[in-house]
Amino acid sequence: MIKKKQKSLNASCLCKGVNLKIIGEFRPVINCHCIQCTKTHGNFASYTSILEENIIFKSKKTLKWFKSSKKALRGFCKNCGSSIFFKRLGSKAISLSAGLLNNPTGLKTISHIFTHNKRDYYQLSDKLPKFKKYTK
Repeated sequence: MIKKKQKSLNASCLCKGVNLKIIGEFRPVINCHCIQCTKTHGNFASYTSILEENIIFKSKKTLKWFKSSKKALRGFCKNCGSSIFFKRLGSKAISLSAGLLNNPTGLKTISHIFTHNKRDYYQLSDKLPKFKKYTK
């Protein structure tokens, strides 16, 4: 079981067209090495997860959604191209790209997932747990 941290954090894309405040519990950060994350982020992606109802949008005028599979949507900024959200259809939780959060976050990275898809130009030399798929 992953222990979540209660906090209030601000986040935004590069151009601030998507600007938000999140109040609630944050899942620790997980690095995802799946093909979709590497294609949308340009490398592996680092995500936290929150309840979607805990997001307060200060601005979302540039937020666009892309149906990346039969099971999920990805939210991005149509202006600056920042990858913002990963949302499983039917879920109350939403994954937020951790790099969009303002420091200090107080969050910790706890694992790597979809490691069998990792790119050959980097090594996973840290001591974090590594999984072939998503684990809760």
